[in-house]
Amino acid sequence: YNHKPMVNNPRFPHRLEIFRSRKTENGEPELDEQNNEIFDKIFESECGLRSKDGNVNVNAEVIKADYKLALPKHSQIIKKTDRIVFTNGINGEIITGTVKDSKVFNMGANIWFNVIDN
Repeated sequence: YNHKPMVNNPRFPHRLEIFRSRKTENGEPELDEQNNEIFDKIFESECGLRSKDGNVNVNAEVIKADYKLALPKHSQIIKKTDRIVFTNGINGEIITGTVKDSKVFNMGANIWFNVIDN
């Protein structure tokens, strides 16, 4: 019996969802009736907040981002223009952002993102 609950994981107490802009055949963003981009959910995961200021030196490459998230290893291709919705599992705060970078390691994965000011 290998049931893993999605909540109360001390390493990954939060949730993230990744959305990608839907494109037309010409590669233009698809718009709805109100001229807003249409986004499709492509991925979701439990996650942990690793730093609020993600200036991390990864292989001599500095990634500047508002937030850095850690999550279990995955195989989803996450692009730098994808939209992210982060839900804080402790206080319920929801943060929307744009992915800055995404890396998968042997032990897990990281996503860096910047907040979108509404």
